[in-house]
Parts: sequence; structure tokens; C-alpha cells
Amino acid sequence: MNTFASDDQVFVCGACGKLSNDRYGTKKISRGWDESCMMHAVLVHKASMVFDNSGLCVKADAVKKEDPK
Repeated sequence: MNTFASDDQVFVCGACGKLSNDRYGTKKISRGWDESCMMHAVLVHKASMVFDNSGLCVKADAVKKEDPK
């Protein structure tokens, strides 16, 4: 099942730094989001992102899963 990021979050490929608004890349931000990116996707806070000169994310704070209640 596909997962979508909220307005203040985004998926980042942990391998290459490409961006997508959903894990599967149906609402990708970066060109070239593929199956490998989906497998390495990390949900991060947009406000914490640091980019290199080519526009790829090189650092960000991951969204932590909430503890089950």
C-alpha cells in the first residue's frame, strides 16, 4: 500500500537523495524516482532538509514512528 507524506514532510531516497511526496513515486518531486528509491525511502521533516548544489537532499531529520498506545 502506498504511503503519502503530510504537508510538512517528504520522502527522501536514502541512497541518492531524490524526493517524492509518496513512497511509490506517483507524486515524485525529483526526476528519476524509481523502485530503488522506494526501497530506500525515508520520511523526513521538510524544515530539516539540507541540499547539495544539484538539489539532492544530503541531510534531514527522519520522522519518528509514534509508540503504539
